[in-house]
Amino acid sequence: MTEQTDPPARSPAYRIARAVGRFLVGIVVVGYSILDTVLFPLFRPLIRWLSALRLFEAIGALIGRLPPYVVLLILAVPFVVLEPLKVFALYWFALGHLIQGGILLVIAHGASILTLERLYHAGEPQLMQIGWFARIMRWLGGLRDRALEIARSTAAWQWSVKVASDVRAWFRGLLHSAR
Repeated sequence: MTEQTDPPARSPAYRIARAVGRFLVGIVVVGYSILDTVLFPLFRPLIRWLSALRLFEAIGALIGRLPPYVVLLILAVPFVVLEPLKVFALYWFALGHLIQGGILLVIAHGASILTLERLYHAGEPQLMQIGWFARIMRWLGGLRDRALEIARSTAAWQWSVKVASDVRAWFRGLLHSAR
């Protein structure tokens, strides 16, 4: 019979590094969630309008009939172009080019919403037939849910929710007073 030992105690440096890492992840998740929350509603009318066009209905139907790996290739092309632009925008931010970085981030994120999400949703049934892709998407979904759970438990998240609510209320009041 083997003797069970308690796991070694974590050093203070490890605990500090872990706390800092969780804080940084929280900031990134909250920031990205705010950006996504702000931008997606702005693009929703455009997405609805484009989706109603016969051309885009036909493209969606065509994607729905393609083999899984062809759909993956179609999804990969804009991903390889657009996602690095977001990283480059953050690089510009780091260099102090806030306006250029902000504009590029909004454009890249908007283009991503308009193309990648539409392509993904049109081809999702085929993509989920690819075993490794389905496992990765489930893993990423769980990772996202856990990160959001951690972020939502922070004071920064609660503050951002309150600010967003206050801004919406202010904007509604502005619209009502204009009538």
